[in-house]
Amino acid sequence: MKTIDKIYINGQFVKPHGNEMIDLINPTNNQLIGKVLLGNEADARIAIKSAKAAFKEFSQSSKEVRINYLQKLHDAVIERVEDLKEATVEEYGAPMQRAIWSNRIAADSFLHFKKVLEDYNFEKQAGDSKVIMEPLGVVAIFTAWNSNSGSICVKLAAAIAAGCTAVIKPSEFSAIQTQILAECFDKAGLPPGIINIVNGRGDVIGPELSRDPDITKIAFTGSTVVGKMIARDAVDTMKRVTLELSGKSPLYPSILGIIDLI
Repeated sequence: MKTIDKIYINGQFVKPHGNEMIDLINPTNNQLIGKVLLGNEADARIAIKSAKAAFKEFSQSSKEVRINYLQKLHDAVIERVEDLKEATVEEYGAPMQRAIWSNRIAADSFLHFKKVLEDYNFEKQAGDSKVIMEPLGVVAIFTAWNSNSGSICVKLAAAIAAGCTAVIKPSEFSAIQTQILAECFDKAGLPPGIINIVNGRGDVIGPELSRDPDITKIAFTGSTVVGKMIARDAVDTMKRVTLELSGKSPLYPSILGIIDLI
């Protein structure tokens, strides 16, 4: 049985301030497979602060630097794809073939945005004016239990390509998959604060990320009910919001483009 009692903030695995421990259950046999210690509002605020601090330098990084980071992230994730496959089968109950391709897609997301970035021009001429596109800021990434690694990686890859930092709030019931990804991200060796991950309940972490003025973009995959809550919470600070909601997104619009983040 696995016990996950750390979150990933500012380039370090740290113990969260929360004290709630929940069970991770294999949905195919109802067996206990692990426990995860959840973070709270304080952890969300620390993660946001870390991402904001890292954004100052990362937002000024060159395309070449970001391309290098995307390659490193791909390499680190693909190295652990078998571990991710096993975790997806055990934790989510996915068929073996789905677990294989979904995690390969997760890794390949970084290569996709690497290719996009290679051909992307951040300066464009509009009549007599030059338009310079700049990174938006700190991105809050929310993912669902049934597509954890893919949702995390595709959203994160877009953020990195655009020069944005991220605070990831994954499904707390996918903590084993999330832990493997966090270890991959750590191995990739990006500067501290670019990627931050907080396990926690949606009704605890969600409002902090949705309302904090230092979060400038939200990318959410989940239920329509929760999507509405996030949209309402985000409106006072005029955040950009991308919602992939149950039953409304057959074309998967939560696959962000660089243009969504500048």
